[in-house]
Amino acid sequence: MNETYGIDFGTTNSVLARATATDVETIALDDGAPVEWATLGFDRVMPSVIGRADGAYTYGWKAKLQRTNRLEAVKRLFATDDRITVGDVDIEVELAASQFFAEMRHKAQQAGLVRPLDQAVVTIPANSRGKARYRTKVSAGLAGIEVLALINEPTAAAMAYAREIEEDQRILVYDFGGGTLDVTVLQSFEGTFIEQSSKGVQRLGGIDLDAALLDVLRPRIPDLDSWADYELGSFRNELERAKVRLSTAESVTTVLPRGGKSLTVTREELEQAIEPLVRRSLEPVAVCLKESPGKIDHLVMVGGTSKIPLVQRLVSAAVGVPVNSRVDPMTAIAEGAAIAAGILQGTITDLDFHVGTEHALGTIVHNDTSPKDGEFSVLIPRNTKYPARATDTYVPAHDFQESIQIRVVEGDPEKPISHEDNVELKDWEIDLPGQRLKADAAFTVTYTYTVNGTLEVLVKDVATGVELMSGEVGFGAGEDRRRLADLHARMVPPEGEPAVASQVGGWALSETSQAAVRKARERLIPFVIDIDRQELEQRVDALLAATADTEDALRDDLEREMRKHAYLL
Repeated sequence: MNETYGIDFGTTNSVLARATATDVETIALDDGAPVEWATLGFDRVMPSVIGRADGAYTYGWKAKLQRTNRLEAVKRLFATDDRITVGDVDIEVELAASQFFAEMRHKAQQAGLVRPLDQAVVTIPANSRGKARYRTKVSAGLAGIEVLALINEPTAAAMAYAREIEEDQRILVYDFGGGTLDVTVLQSFEGTFIEQSSKGVQRLGGIDLDAALLDVLRPRIPDLDSWADYELGSFRNELERAKVRLSTAESVTTVLPRGGKSLTVTREELEQAIEPLVRRSLEPVAVCLKESPGKIDHLVMVGGTSKIPLVQRLVSAAVGVPVNSRVDPMTAIAEGAAIAAGILQGTITDLDFHVGTEHALGTIVHNDTSPKDGEFSVLIPRNTKYPARATDTYVPAHDFQESIQIRVVEGDPEKPISHEDNVELKDWEIDLPGQRLKADAAFTVTYTYTVNGTLEVLVKDVATGVELMSGEVGFGAGEDRRRLADLHARMVPPEGEPAVASQVGGWALSETSQAAVRKARERLIPFVIDIDRQELEQRVDALLAATADTEDALRDDLEREMRKHAYLL
């Protein structure tokens, strides 16, 4: 059976799904869900929580239910922090996230998957910046999972519902999860889903609604400010569960951590607390409807927060379409990602998809009329489907200039460079050949945005055709391959890695095998630690000595070993 995998790496909960040519299902990764949570539909999710207990990492439900030493919403930190604290350990954000991915991979193996979880499509919020996208890919790669593609969560949600959508219909996907909000309009055309508009809010989700509810209840809990951290953490879990239960009940009673007291919370109180945040979530809906006018045929709402009745009422009224209830808001994104993996790997042939950029990508230029900070020169516009490639030509600002600075910026070209929506991702200082008038020193800048979320930059001198610079926009630990290799050495390897064949012989290798050897030698072997280098070199040597009968198997062995280091590929 050809299985393909999709991972919804969520802010508060993560889900794994697998797809075949005819079916898709979610895989229960964590059997530690308490009954009171499992009965609310959380039996197939793994909380995106990392903890420390007795000197070891904990994950999922075990970490979520710890009274202390737990870290929630590590994904939110991708856009900002480089290091975080889990219990008594200070570690890199990428390492914390990769430990979580590694646990998912290990749990998947225990669940009896037909093939190992070493390749997957991974979802990201449509409004994610390049930094968060890149770090998602790196973190999965550190755990031995090659990211086939990063697919926007709303597109994945539409894919889960794909076979019920008729040709030439338009879908608005409203994805309100634990930490982010995404709204996307997609067009269905001959089995292909094409993003037409996408907008969102990076830091708006169930976590923020929980905090708003706690603020409303604060006057009714007089001793709240004196609670210990473990008491407040325990109550936050109870309050989150109360919020979920209020989707089907008018009032619920939750236990306070002190004195055996209880607190009754009503749906009216919840709605009073969260309505300003829910109305804020309608702003991206309005933008998408304006940018992509026309009839919406389907309203698909996913993410746990979208199950709240107030959210459904307000969004349905804004879109003018009833909510489609045939998808599971908790698992649809992972299921769609698994279907996308099937499309990419050729096991699903009746569907296709395209994803687009949420923000424009360009560089900062200085012309005679430019503001002091410069202006945004767009190479890849917003809502461009990717993979995407664009080139533009520039000249130095002055005659006889010896160097130039290439500054990669992501955001909104309609706003000043200094606006918070515009984020500088990377900059390079590049030497120019010779002393020339600026009119004779033109150079081209090419951006290539790959399907797995990597932005590559190429700069060439126009007059000579000489390549001045070629690089990848990396962030955090990903900016240094040797640092990545060091992080990988600190990973606990997943158990049960498949055995590797060791047959040798003599044979003229195919181009595919030669490419695998080159990739291993150029991109991996110089950067990994000794024990991993030896493993790779052994597999390269075995492939170079293959026979006609063993080449395919030995190439598979090498590629499998290479996928353990997908963070470098």
